[in-house]
Amino acid sequence: MGNKWKIVLPLGLAAAGAAALLLMKKPAEEKPAAKDRAPAPPANGREGSYSFISGFRDPVTVEVTLRYDPEKFSYSVISEEYLNPSSDSHVAVLWGEDYHIQMEYAAYYPGEDFEAMSRAIAEKFKGFTPDRYGENEALRYLDGDSYGFRLRIPGDDNSYLLLTVIRAAADPEDFAALPEEPAFSAMLGSIRFALKR
Repeated sequence: MGNKWKIVLPLGLAAAGAAALLLMKKPAEEKPAAKDRAPAPPANGREGSYSFISGFRDPVTVEVTLRYDPEKFSYSVISEEYLNPSSDSHVAVLWGEDYHIQMEYAAYYPGEDFEAMSRAIAEKFKGFTPDRYGENEALRYLDGDSYGFRLRIPGDDNSYLLLTVIRAAADPEDFAALPEEPAFSAMLGSIRFALKR
């Protein structure tokens, strides 16, 4: 019986060593390809426009445009029954199945600028993150069950663009990940500003 153990033990050790060697030589598993974070705009994409007067002493008209998928959203500029309370005379709204976006102009407080506003938002709201969508510098944060996005308007020291994103039927986990979603990022990245004096 002692001799049997002397033979079986080395065979077991040899088999374990061969298995370990095979595992070491096994080719690494392929990693999934990274998701495209900047998809091309939809072929049938439409452009929505929104304009407002910014400033009092030296007013300027700010023209805002953005590209959206008409199969997923409807777009209009409204002056009543806002999705989110606002003192503005008119706002732009994108209605979607999973979420809605209200886009409106907002003025800085006296003596405030984009950087000062950024510091104030960081202290007030959860989930504050400075972000960038294409050419657009943005501040993003959680405001209750909604996302807030504030975009700097290049060349305008009086106003910024405020976007409120409200969950409609989206799964809560999907809505939480919305700011990183490629199609959403592309839509915010498509926003363009033009100033007319």
